[in-house]
Amino acid sequence: MALQMNVPLPGGVEHANGYVRVTDVRVCRKDDADDWFMMIDVAAYKDAKSRADKVRLVAPAVDKFKFTYAVSDGASPADAYAKLKTLDLFSSATDV
Repeated sequence: MALQMNVPLPGGVEHANGYVRVTDVRVCRKDDADDWFMMIDVAAYKDAKSRADKVRLVAPAVDKFKFTYAVSDGASPADAYAKLKTLDLFSSATDV
């Protein structure tokens, strides 16, 4: 699973139709806190072939994301993609 979208790059340019993939999903809370949160790490690639070749784009705007989380929420990669798509940055992304 991945998302296809225009990937914002440093310097104000975009890479059209980039390939964005969730690389890690973590659910955690701080020791003294009651609130849980979900951390999602994302990697951006020029296309699917670049992903297979492990050649990433430098795209800090689509790197790491933090969401509030309830223990009853899911924590699968599919859940992470769904959370990302709630952000304006990913609103026009399509599933690939």
